[in-house]
Amino acid sequence: MKKSETIQKQLDALEEVIHQFCVDTQCDFKDPKYKELRYQERTLNQQLQYWERKEIKKYANHHAYTDIEPYEVVRIVSENCVEVRAMKTTQTKFPQDVRPGGFAGHTVDNREGQDYKYESNPDATPFKIRWSEANRQWQKGAQVCFIMSDRPYKFYDYNF
Repeated sequence: MKKSETIQKQLDALEEVIHQFCVDTQCDFKDPKYKELRYQERTLNQQLQYWERKEIKKYANHHAYTDIEPYEVVRIVSENCVEVRAMKTTQTKFPQDVRPGGFAGHTVDNREGQDYKYESNPDATPFKIRWSEANRQWQKGAQVCFIMSDRPYKFYDYNF
């Protein structure tokens, strides 16, 4: 069982306890027991978020400000290091609704107006990304952030 699944089960059980406490006490928010239960809930939610971000998945999408580029995980070196390579993308749908404003126009359908075809690219050079405990993210160097995903995702921000 994955660490995130274990924490989710603990969180579900705690939510039942909180619910029962509220039924029994008419939700006395000032009660120290209630405050302690909510503190435990926040702590478990933070742990869940940490383990969900750290979990190694099939893809690692590179987030560069508002743009996103897809990479595939080609090798797991350790629980804190994976090897990735860029994927080939072909845009199949382009935004159509551009209105006056911004630098050269404001693209209204920026998010939903894009679609891409994704392909593995064996010619791309693989490189390693590592989990940073300090930043709680996958990264290459100090500035290049990756987020693990079950699917590749590309986004080009036409509003810049």
